[in-house]
Parts: sequence; C-alpha cells; structure tokens
Amino acid sequence: MSSLLEVGTGFHPELTGRENIFLNGAILGMTKKEVSSKLEEIVDFSGCARYIDTPVKRYSSGMVVRLGFAVAAHLESEILVVDEVLAVGDQEFQSKCIGKMKDISKGGRTVLFVSHNISSIRSLCSKGLLVENGCSTFFGEAASAIEKYLKTEISQQTSRVDRSKITERIGNGIIRIETMRFLLIST
Repeated sequence: MSSLLEVGTGFHPELTGRENIFLNGAILGMTKKEVSSKLEEIVDFSGCARYIDTPVKRYSSGMVVRLGFAVAAHLESEILVVDEVLAVGDQEFQSKCIGKMKDISKGGRTVLFVSHNISSIRSLCSKGLLVENGCSTFFGEAASAIEKYLKTEISQQTSRVDRSKITERIGNGIIRIETMRFLLIST
C-alpha cells in the first residue's frame, strides 16, 4: 500500500528533482533499481524534464506536485491512497493524473481516491464511501454516493441560515421571500 496524501513530502529543497525522485522513491518503499528503471517514465509524466537537474527549491509548487505525483503513480503497490492531490495543477495535468489512476485500477490494483471534487469522482470512481464526523454514512455506487453527498450539502447549507441576523422586512408585503438557497455547481 502506498499513499499520496501530501505531495512532495520528503522532498529536500537543496536536492535536484532527479535526486528527490530517488529520495521520495525510497521513502515510498521503492528500491534504487526500481526507481532507476522507471526514472525516464517518471520524469516524462511529471513534465519537469527541463528542470530535473535543478534544485527543487527553484520549482514552483505546481512542479513539486507534478514530480511527487509522478513518483507515487509509478509505484507498484496493490493499493494507492490519493487525497486531493488534483486540487493543484493545470487541467491537462489533472486529466493526466486521472488517466494514470484509471490505468492503475484497470491493472487490477486499487485506488482509494479521497476528494470533494464531484467531476473527478464521477470520472474515476465506480464505488463511493461517504464519511461524516469520522463515521461511514453510505457505501455503494459512486453515482448514488454523489447524489447523497450533494443532498447533504444542500440541506446543511440551507440550515446554516442564522435567522436572528435577518433584519425586519421592508416593502408592502405583496411578495415575501421566506427561504433562499444557493447551490454552487462546479463543472
């Protein structure tokens, strides 16, 4: 089992991207031989080839994320836990990551993807688990989990209105707004 909970954890700012690939690979349980055999693939996936021999302290946070995901995605673990790493990076890189996770799962390995990004979940997951206050509240098809999650979010947003802060109504009373609800939909 390997996890990608905080991308770039274990990267040393003074070491180059290449050196950090070996360091991060070792932290994640890869042997030097495994990292060496996948080095070119990791660098290509990250898109950081041009800067691979530059110290990581000169990288943008996005480049660090790319390199960190590339290392973790090339592990041969049975289970890969990924937590919100796709919140950073451009659309092209996010699509590349989702494609890689799909390839991993199609290869018979398990990807446990933790996210609030509905479109990523829809694209990547076949099953969904809802957790509230540390307890499982639903496990089943991803579409059903998404539906239940959205309903919960809507009801929580509706109930968050503090009626004590509502000022006296003005106007003639012909039209009266009793309840208002806002739903943000990300695409």
